[in-house]
Amino acid sequence: MIMKKMMIVALMAATASTAFAGDSPELKSILKAKTYAEAASLVNSSLGQLANAAEKASAYNKLVDLAMEKVSKESAAMDQNQQEAILKTGKVHPVDSIGFYTALGQAFEAAEKCNEFDQQPNEKGKVKVRFHDKNVERLVNMRPHLINGGIFFQGQGDMKNAFKYLAKYVDTHDAPLFAEAVAKTPDENLTQIAYYAAIYAYQNKDIANVGKYCDIAIKDEKFANDANNLKLAVIQESLKTREDSLNYVKELEGQYATDPNNETVFGTLVNMYSALKMNEQLNAVFEKKLSVDPNNFVVWAVRGQNAMIDQKLDEAVEYFKKALAAQPENAQILTYLGACQLDRGSAAENRAAGKTGRVPKEAMDQITPIYEEAKGYLEKAKQLDPNKEKANWGYPLYRCCYQLYGAEDARTKAAEADTK
Repeated sequence: MIMKKMMIVALMAATASTAFAGDSPELKSILKAKTYAEAASLVNSSLGQLANAAEKASAYNKLVDLAMEKVSKESAAMDQNQQEAILKTGKVHPVDSIGFYTALGQAFEAAEKCNEFDQQPNEKGKVKVRFHDKNVERLVNMRPHLINGGIFFQGQGDMKNAFKYLAKYVDTHDAPLFAEAVAKTPDENLTQIAYYAAIYAYQNKDIANVGKYCDIAIKDEKFANDANNLKLAVIQESLKTREDSLNYVKELEGQYATDPNNETVFGTLVNMYSALKMNEQLNAVFEKKLSVDPNNFVVWAVRGQNAMIDQKLDEAVEYFKKALAAQPENAQILTYLGACQLDRGSAAENRAAGKTGRVPKEAMDQITPIYEEAKGYLEKAKQLDPNKEKANWGYPLYRCCYQLYGAEDARTKAAEADTK
């Protein structure tokens, strides 16, 4: 009987020691840390030695606590400066901006890791969340500072951190820790910040994230066109083989089938057909487009370019004139049209000169208006695009003036023309 009682007591003692076991030595060390750097080093080196998910959640929550100490300190200085400005005291309290934004980023990252472990079931299969509400309360209203952080680092020329902070703002919109709280108020900044995050990702050559954040920005009609253009441009840049290109064409065809009014997708599809010499598909999509939009700029511009490349100058001029009717102030089309007319005039001169090398006056009287027309297009291109940012009108304009006025007056007549 005595032995049985002793066994029961021993079993109870063993059970109690398991149920009420204290923190592991590794967690105790983390919880004693005085600085974020010290605690982060301990978490990184001993995470695998922590007893369970609950201890890991505690460890990461300690990182949040330490990071928020820095955030709170610098926030207080910022608030003081705002008050001093309102009172016009002239006092300025020093603010460690880099330290503030660095700590803010650390707090968000640690809080999300804390939540990941905090949501895991314990040994009994039950979830006992301890840190969720506290971390939401102290961080959700700090999200706009992530935008400020992106702007701050962009101003510092640190595009990696600029992207990181804008991306974190976007990501926390749907992150498990913040989603419920964020959903209570419409986020009017989300799509715009996603678009800029995509731009910064592109500047960092972070191609995967360009697509990710473009897909979010595309949901807003204000950014949809620019975001889609960026996404398509990045995909095109990444094409390495014909197979890659054909797969991309299939993706474009699918997009165009669901959104036939999307001129960006249509233009990209047309360019891919042209580059891959898929003439049958190109003509089919052209005819379908013209059946509903006879004056479509893209159709006539691309047909003009293709005819110009093939030296079918009469066709090129005809197509470019139709493109110009759709966009009368397109400097590039004006330049192409002027160059084609110039080449038509030169070809006519060569035919008229024959073997003699001399062009009869009667023939020249018919050719000169072609040069004059070409000159008119090129001068308008120059007027619209004086710095040649969109079209290189300089050399063909000089050639027109040379044909019309001779070598001595050509440079004067084609003032500022680029002869290189």
